[in-house]
Formats: sequence, structure tokens, C-alpha cells
Amino acid sequence: MMGSGTKAGEKWVKLDSVIIGWQKGHLRFEILVDPELAFRYRRGEDVPLEDILKSYDVYEDAKRGGHASMDLVKDTFGTTEIFEIAPNIIKHGQFKLTAEQRTQLVNEKTETIIASIAKRAINPQTGHPHPPDRIRQAMQEAKVRVDPFIKVDEQIPSVVKALLVIIPISFESVKIRITIPAAYTGKGYSMVANVGVIKSDAWERDGSWSGLVEIPASQRQTLYDELNKLSKGQIRIEVER
Repeated sequence: MMGSGTKAGEKWVKLDSVIIGWQKGHLRFEILVDPELAFRYRRGEDVPLEDILKSYDVYEDAKRGGHASMDLVKDTFGTTEIFEIAPNIIKHGQFKLTAEQRTQLVNEKTETIIASIAKRAINPQTGHPHPPDRIRQAMQEAKVRVDPFIKVDEQIPSVVKALLVIIPISFESVKIRITIPAAYTGKGYSMVANVGVIKSDAWERDGSWSGLVEIPASQRQTLYDELNKLSKGQIRIEVER
């Protein structure tokens, strides 16, 4: 016995390891991982699998130490090599996070959702964006539950539906035609592309750029101000009717 762990495969399993399980029909496959490193790996960080895995075994029931049949592992994954199997289970399996990890991930995703709504939506009663703090407060009042593993864009529709009970929200967009003088096309083009969708554009002989751009109504004034500040008022902007 080493420390407060038990031996599994060729590694020592510490008692703070967590189980990630992946269900395939009536079959279940589990692996033991370091919770912090697996958490980071699932979020897209480049973490070596040999550091993540607390055991080089695949289990049917890791809690009881029941190993999975290697024949079933081979039939399911096409291999018995743990370093080929583990990425699939870590990324797509049922991840039992620690309370601290779950709280951290939920908080991060919540703030991303708030920032996205604040950037894209407006209050149709005023024509102005809702401040992030107001969106955050409304989410709390509506008791919105953010899923730590579902993509932000997939959660926004249900979040907005819940918020509509508390505050008015509209995702209106406007089409504007922008002409940027040659001296400012580098930074100016990047500003426009970061905010909206360029529907059509053209580079003129004098080096200037013009384009038809669709942007969230909430971002119109901000974009106007930034472009005018960049060009000292030399950029031409027209709203398409």
C-alpha cells in the first residue's frame, strides 16, 4: 500500500480521483481520473493523458473495482489501448465533477452567456442594450440554470425565454453600408468583421473599402463611435432601409 491509495493497473489510485462513465446501450465503461486535470482537458486544454489517468484500466464499475471485459472494450472502441479510449470517455462521458469545479464552470459559462446577450440584444422599449448587471439580476430572478457542458449558443434561446418574463429583450439587427478610407481599412475592417456579418463588400481603386454589414442593433452606436474615433469622422455610414 502506498499513501492512502489503492493499486490499479500500473498506477496508484488516490482516493480523490473521480469516475467518468460512458454508456453504450446496456454497456457501461468507466475510467478513473484526476478531477482537476480531466476538468481542464474537457475544457480544451492540452493536458497529457498519462497525467490525467489515475489508472490504466477500463472498468465496468470502478467504484467496486469491477473491470470491463476486454472483448467488449475491443468490440465497442475498436481497441483496448487506454490512450485511444480515454479521450472519448473524458470528452463525452458522464463527468462527476467536484462541487468546486462545477461551481467554477457554471460561473464561467454564466458570465459568457451574459456577455453574449448584452452584446447582441436590446431593450425594445429604449433601443439600448441591457447592462450585464441587469441581465445577471434577471437570470437570478428567473432562476435560470446554466449547464456547465452545453455550448453557450445552444443555451441562449432557453435563457432568453426565461428572461422575457422579467425584462423585455429583442435581438433586432440592422444593415448598414460602410465606406472606410484606405488609411484606416486595416483596423476598420477588423472592427466591422468582429461585430457583424459582412453581406457584400468591395475594394475600390483608391484603396478604400466599402461593405454592406448586418450587425446587432445593440452594437450600432458603439461601432459608429469606434469607427469615427479611428478615422476622425472620415468614415461614411448609411443605414439600409
